[in-house]
Amino acid sequence: MSACVLVGEGKSLFRSIMRLHRTKLDVRMRSLGDAYAKKEFRLHYKPEVQEAHRVMFIREWRNYVDLISRQENVVGKELSEDQMGKLNDQQKVQLDSLKKSAESL
Repeated sequence: MSACVLVGEGKSLFRSIMRLHRTKLDVRMRSLGDAYAKKEFRLHYKPEVQEAHRVMFIREWRNYVDLISRQENVVGKELSEDQMGKLNDQQKVQLDSLKKSAESL
């Protein structure tokens, strides 16, 4: 898949995520979700990001859109041990920070 196609698909996917947040999430969750999505999309569309990572990134956000779209009431989902095991140290710190931010709302 070419980088141009991924960039176009990424923009469309990002807009879908923002639209879902607007319609499905309460104000506090939307604020947190929007900020997180914006940051992640900015990071993954820098020129130095490998295309394989970008493809994986798009796939996971598509899964997120599918999951949120199917839920009548959006609820969180715990990460499996397998998913937690795949996180690097920086991601674990980021996840912990996100959890603390969400709990403080």
